Amino acid sequence: MRTHQRPSPIRAPLRRLYALLCLLVVSAVPVGAQVQAPKVGKFYEDSVDLGFKMKTPAEWDLIPPQPGEPNLIAKFTPPLEKYVLVGGKQLYIDAHLVKFDRRKKDEPKAEGDDKKPKIDLSGPGRKDVVAWVTAEYGRTYKSQGAPKDTTINKVPAKVHEWSGLDESGEGGWIKAWSFKLHENVDVAFVVVYPGDAKKAAKWEGPFDQMAKSFAPVAVKALASATAAGDDVRSQKRAKLQTEVAKLGGKWKLHETPNYFILSDHEDKAFIKELQERLEAIRKQFEVDYPYEKAQELRKAGEGLQTGSDTEKRERAGESDLAKQILGDADPRELSRCSVVRVMTDQAAYHSYGGPPGSAGYWMWVHQELVIYDDQKGGGRNDTWLVLNHEAFHQYIFYLYGNISPHSWYNEGTGDYYSGYKWYGGRFEQEKAAWRVEEIRDLIRRNHFVPLADLVRFTQQEYYGQNKYGAGAGENYAQGWSFIYFLRTGKKKGAKNWNADWDKILDTYFKTLAMTGNLNQAVEDAFRGIDMELLTESWKDYIISK
Repeated sequence: MRTHQRPSPIRAPLRRLYALLCLLVVSAVPVGAQVQAPKVGKFYEDSVDLGFKMKTPAEWDLIPPQPGEPNLIAKFTPPLEKYVLVGGKQLYIDAHLVKFDRRKKDEPKAEGDDKKPKIDLSGPGRKDVVAWVTAEYGRTYKSQGAPKDTTINKVPAKVHEWSGLDESGEGGWIKAWSFKLHENVDVAFVVVYPGDAKKAAKWEGPFDQMAKSFAPVAVKALASATAAGDDVRSQKRAKLQTEVAKLGGKWKLHETPNYFILSDHEDKAFIKELQERLEAIRKQFEVDYPYEKAQELRKAGEGLQTGSDTEKRERAGESDLAKQILGDADPRELSRCSVVRVMTDQAAYHSYGGPPGSAGYWMWVHQELVIYDDQKGGGRNDTWLVLNHEAFHQYIFYLYGNISPHSWYNEGTGDYYSGYKWYGGRFEQEKAAWRVEEIRDLIRRNHFVPLADLVRFTQQEYYGQNKYGAGAGENYAQGWSFIYFLRTGKKKGAKNWNADWDKILDTYFKTLAMTGNLNQAVEDAFRGIDMELLTESWKDYIISK
């Protein structure tokens, strides 16, 4: 997972998103005032998969499940306020639609069908609503006994309750209606609300009305998905169209030559500009990192075995994992189907799964880049710089044949492109606004990581787990400054520029494309380089230019 870190000195651990990925991220998310009890809104309807409809909270945001999420259908969160004060403590409010789908999966692909992923990321999920609530809230909520049987619109249902009340009678309450849609599918509506007697009634009434609106609907095949072609792009389009059809309402799929954009944003001018910017910055990527060259190098390096036995096994494991998740499709074709999900604001972004302290992320196992429209924070200029940064991660992953390069190279170059400014439909390279002052301060205080170590940092070390005590924000600033120096220093008169420095980025590119070996790429790129001379020139350039 690659995130774009905001400049901040506050750090906190990130929960493990997957057993495959673990990293540290920065800061926490500010919250607003108290949320008010909901009103009954319009129907949420799924007529392309499960076959049901139910009214949901009016004007609450619909947050989709992340790719591979086995149980969540949709989460509904208040648009601004997210909590209620109960006894002086914040009780966060959510409503969930969750599924427990025991239908048989599609039959395995025929031998030789290499266009689709071979791994089902969704996994088995929780078996029922009791297991799901226990997993999500089990530490603070206790079951209130056996569920009550009922029938709603001819659908058998069970009503469960959990108490999170403390000794003073303050806290939260969970109520869940589990509907037996048919033999192999249960759908549950799970809500959290204040549990004290005075507030509970205001919340329970509207939620009861929503649950009583649950009803089955006929499932119809989505014509566009049914008619999809066999090529990678057509299959990706069909999958995303089905996802959007399930969500209904504001969520839409927008398309450019190289991107699929998923968003519930209703500002058409914003979406249009985003599409233009994505394609324009990609053209710059293609100039600086030409896919044809990478493909030529990869072909020339076929069968090339380098590094220790341990490194070979690690590379094989990474390659096998990518192959199992992404299939054998040409990485370039996957790149031309790049998915960008745009949330309407920061709160929706974090509700969807955006890590604390981040402003965007690219997760290759999901094949998805996620950002939000930052109108209320730093403004849309921040949105655009994050877009450029994360789009580079997405592009370079596919360019190297489904490999993420070292963080100094990956994050530093992402920030290099975040400095590109949009003028009348074209980009011009400038400094990364978020990084300049921080790295200058680090250099003045002699508090930076030695370059020889920075370029060898693992992702975990880059995010703060290093012997220097350098945090993610500091390393991001230093990584940007080093890439900026290597790309612009010669042209702008860096002190004591050495011709060997011209080759560092090109050598890294060539070696990684040919071998897929991160360690060898770094060793080849910096072999014979006088790191002391390089460091002094870099320091002077960043301070003075």
